[in-house]
Amino acid sequence: MDPRFLLEDGTGIFTGNELIVKGAIESRVSLITGYPGSPLAEVFDTLNNIGGLLTEHGVVAQIANNEALAAARLNGAQMEEIRAMAVMKSVGLHVAADALALGNMAGATANAGALVVVGDDTWSEGTQVPADSRFLSQHLYMPVMEPATFQEIKDWVGVGFELSSASRLFITYLVTSNQADGGGSVTVSPNRFPRLSARRRTRIDTSAISSDDRVIIPPVTTVKESQVVEERHPRLVAAARERGINAILNPLAGGARSDLAFVTSGLAYVYLEHALHILGLTGRFPILKLGISYPLDVELLARVAESADNLCVVEEKRAFIEPQVAAALMRLRQEGHCRHTRLWGKHFPNGVVGFPETQGLSPTLALQHLGRLLKSLFDGSVTQAIAVVAAADGVPANRNDNGSTSLKHSIDWKLIESELDRSASGHQSVPAVPAVPARTPSFCPGC
Repeated sequence: MDPRFLLEDGTGIFTGNELIVKGAIESRVSLITGYPGSPLAEVFDTLNNIGGLLTEHGVVAQIANNEALAAARLNGAQMEEIRAMAVMKSVGLHVAADALALGNMAGATANAGALVVVGDDTWSEGTQVPADSRFLSQHLYMPVMEPATFQEIKDWVGVGFELSSASRLFITYLVTSNQADGGGSVTVSPNRFPRLSARRRTRIDTSAISSDDRVIIPPVTTVKESQVVEERHPRLVAAARERGINAILNPLAGGARSDLAFVTSGLAYVYLEHALHILGLTGRFPILKLGISYPLDVELLARVAESADNLCVVEEKRAFIEPQVAAALMRLRQEGHCRHTRLWGKHFPNGVVGFPETQGLSPTLALQHLGRLLKSLFDGSVTQAIAVVAAADGVPANRNDNGSTSLKHSIDWKLIESELDRSASGHQSVPAVPAVPARTPSFCPGC
């Protein structure tokens, strides 16, 4: 028995995979199922290592034959007040999609909840296809929850169950390879075990189950779809905001305006903060940190955008948050709000390439692109162009607040140039290494 999983106060050191398990047993989970695959295979090794603790408290932890059967079992758990979790890699989410579409429409159970923990391999280091599970989750109407820090990876498992219960939605709990395989120190909490378990069973009266509630066939399908979009999604967004899962960091006071603000989520947030720290800009800009990256919290977005001249979305891989932000800004402008806010992300001003659309991010990449963003926004020619556009929109071109025209003089441009030069030279001066035999990936027989 691994003694770290008996810790109920103080600090422990865990990998990201282990934190998913610790978060589950701190949150009254009854069922953990799924199918092992990189980067989340270690979840199942961890479950095996603490099998005695799970058995003692009746927590069922079993590998399914495939992800579709794991999703079916997740659906079945929602017949009762059972907190259930299915764990799989990004490609496995494709296998589970049909069952999850039906389960999410039928809904999670109040006082319980359903989490689909998915591991994305942003750099495709051990995955056949460069999948981005956010898009498939959106297709299934499943909210996407993205913890950023190791503390959040553990703590937000319980919060995820709470949000699932409050909204009656299945939730995609998304972590990436760097989070799953990495590790750190976290503050632990007492383990909490379930009321219903393999040791304390219940009997389901099938005659009391409403087929209209649990069986998704026409005409029930259209009713359920409307409920998800018009009722459950707004409930989820409100509940996430109340719990601080979506939050504005470094907010401005007294109607002040910012020259730049960011929208980000998950590990990209950590990379952004790291880059800002290196450039001496920690706390300088408002940041909308999204714990729920779908559906978007438009109310919080509006608060940030109303007070920012430029808004930049920082995210890994293809634009997922950025199109949601663009659509929301368009609606806000139709209502007379955020008229002067410009949106950047995968593209920067003057044709400068923005944050990459393929593979992932790293501290170095975040630093490079942040430096390019600041240069493209606030060098002389761009600043002048922005001022002209602002004046045409009725905004004074020579503002004396903390707007875009003043940022040019408050940034340490020498530091930015030196950091950009150093990161670029670091990539160019990699020492030659002797050739070694190639080690090709090893996949399971099914692959």
